[in-house]
Amino acid sequence: MLTDRVALNVFAPNTTIEILDLIMLAVLSFLLLSNAFFLARGVMGNAAQYIKDDDKAKSPAIMIFGVSLSIYFKELKEFIIHFFTQKKFASCEDKKQNILWINHLLIMTGYSIIFLLVVVGLRWFQRDEILSIFNPIRFLGYYSTFAILYGTTYAMIGRLKKSSRSHMKSHSTDWAFLILLWLTTFTGILIHFTRLLEMPLSTYYIYVIHLMIAVPMLVIEVPFAKWTHQLYRPLVLYLMKVKERALT
Repeated sequence: MLTDRVALNVFAPNTTIEILDLIMLAVLSFLLLSNAFFLARGVMGNAAQYIKDDDKAKSPAIMIFGVSLSIYFKELKEFIIHFFTQKKFASCEDKKQNILWINHLLIMTGYSIIFLLVVVGLRWFQRDEILSIFNPIRFLGYYSTFAILYGTTYAMIGRLKKSSRSHMKSHSTDWAFLILLWLTTFTGILIHFTRLLEMPLSTYYIYVIHLMIAVPMLVIEVPFAKWTHQLYRPLVLYLMKVKERALT
């Protein structure tokens, strides 16, 4: 461990962390997608309802839950739109609800970007040399930090004040996610600042604390907690469209 200068990739080589990240990604993806499969099966129901007796002979070769694969492709835009915009969150014509939707979108985009940077693109994100302020990776990191810290702080204050209907009742999992995400992001930006200030030991200590917070947050929140609605809500809306088209 070097202490005369900041050498994060000597202390925690990004190649090693990347392998561990990918293993964790595989496990989390399996849990998340297996839950999504059972959700889809529940939404689509009995496959026989989509196949009429006179159509059995000409049924397409590839079917999922009794529905032709082509129908899934035709309605795919529904999933894409809802996944990236979460627009159902802003469906009420209420200014407060629109503000909450924007805040929700900030957290979602910030979380998604930093997840991709850290889990998939770590070798480009965790580097010992300081990237230019104009580097897109650094810009995305700053955006994600602002989006998450602002969004989670706003959400926590709203829950404390109970300032909107969606904040009236908060489950412990809501608080756990917001606090863990805030702490993960805050310790992450602290690492960046200690690197800029050339404080090696502080960087290493905070990095360990950062991992101690981030790993439990990902393992608990991604496949099991309420953040899964980022996938499940668009998936249900998409499958309802597929089901509607298949039954007509």
